[in-house]
Amino acid sequence: MDALVPLAPSKALTRPLEEIAIELTVYCNLRCQMCSVWELRQHGVEHDLAKKLLEQARSLGATVFTPCGAESFMRKDFLDLVEHAHGLGYAKQDIVTNGTMITDAHLDRLEGYPSVELHISIDGPPAIHDELRGEDAYAKAVETVRKCRERGIGVGVSGVIMKETLHHLTHLIDLAAEHGIDEVSFQPFQTEISGPDKDIPRFSLLRTPREKIVAALEVVHEHAAKKGVRIFTESLFGVIPDYLAYGKRPIPPGGCYLPSKFLLVDFRGDVYPCFFMRGDDDRMGNVIAGDEITDIWHSIHHKQLQTLALTERCPGCLAACSDVESFVHEGEVVYAPPRAELLEAHGEVAGEVAP
Repeated sequence: MDALVPLAPSKALTRPLEEIAIELTVYCNLRCQMCSVWELRQHGVEHDLAKKLLEQARSLGATVFTPCGAESFMRKDFLDLVEHAHGLGYAKQDIVTNGTMITDAHLDRLEGYPSVELHISIDGPPAIHDELRGEDAYAKAVETVRKCRERGIGVGVSGVIMKETLHHLTHLIDLAAEHGIDEVSFQPFQTEISGPDKDIPRFSLLRTPREKIVAALEVVHEHAAKKGVRIFTESLFGVIPDYLAYGKRPIPPGGCYLPSKFLLVDFRGDVYPCFFMRGDDDRMGNVIAGDEITDIWHSIHHKQLQTLALTERCPGCLAACSDVESFVHEGEVVYAPPRAELLEAHGEVAGEVAP
């Protein structure tokens, strides 16, 4: 009888950490009508622990640092942490911001960190943007875009597809083209971020005729092509209509790879495999309580969650921070091992968590 040959570990479950996201704060200077995150009003992990997390993540291979939460510039030591990450060798720091409170002094410092790219949220033309975010928010955000371009600071613009913005998506393309920005991002409205106390029907496109959503996405696709602007999330456009119109949550073909290359530390210090797998069963530890992300990354619990995301547990968020690479037009897969192959290669892990 031939000896049993051990199966080679799946590359999906043995890849190094690529990105760490840390919710440094859930304070915000705005009170956006479609968002509830700002209502939490709390800073995340303290300065020295944040530095330690960045160092540990870097030792695991991370080259991307994503500060997140609400408005990062509400935290006084924010740019000190950005500087620390840059010094550690992080090649990319993606900072999502409303762009309204970034001063010239902030920009002076940001000029010294070429790893930084600001992603400024723009909801549409001035009247729509200001109605959602507050008076003069649009003018301040666009002025920040202009100053970043003048100073050579990486900057992009991002929008949310919701009822108010569906027929104004081309505005973001025009804004990008006007300021020499070659890429924009769109993601669908998400009820998780809005919160249950918000006027969800005001923003949601649920039960909107699917063909209207498809037509709006086709218009923005064609407009972007004419203007020479790339849409980072365009690979999601094939599944966004069903997501918005019917509430259908699509799992990426072959599953979601994000938990295989990403860790999130939330403002409470809890560690999760992505922004949307954040139930009690998804919590892998707490760094404030003393858990080390180096241990968490190599834990059985993490491998279980990776396997679930790759097979059946992906929440189908379609956010710009999701596994965008797993979607392409016509629903084909850029990379993904067949589900059966994944389960066969990791039966000892999958068997503990999958039916």
